[in-house]
Amino acid sequence: SGKTAAFLLPVLTKMMEDGLSGSKFSEVQAPAALIISPTRELTVQIHMEARKFSHQTSLRAVVCYGGVSVAHQLRQIENGCHMIVATPGRLKDFAEKRKLSLASVKYLILDEA
Repeated sequence: SGKTAAFLLPVLTKMMEDGLSGSKFSEVQAPAALIISPTRELTVQIHMEARKFSHQTSLRAVVCYGGVSVAHQLRQIENGCHMIVATPGRLKDFAEKRKLSLASVKYLILDEA
C-alpha cells in the first residue's frame, strides 16, 4: 500500500546508501531496521513489500510472527538480516533467546493496524 511504501522506501534507500553491515550465518543478528506491527497479517504484508522494494539488492529482510514454526524463522534470521519485520511477541521471544540484538537498530518503525 502507499502508506507502507511511504515508510519503507526512505529507510531502504538510506540503508543502501550507507552500506549494509552485518554478518551472514551468525547465531545472533543485529539488524539496522526494525518494523513492529500488531498483527500477523500486517507483518506479512509489510515484509512482502520490503522484499519487493529490495529485490535485486543484497538487503535481506526477515519476518517473525507467532503461530508458525520458530525453527524456520530462526534459520531465516541466522542466515542474515538487515531488516526485521515482527510482531511484538515473537520479537520479544527472539530477543530473550539472544537470537536478535537490537543494539544496531538505526531505524525503528511502529506500524498500526
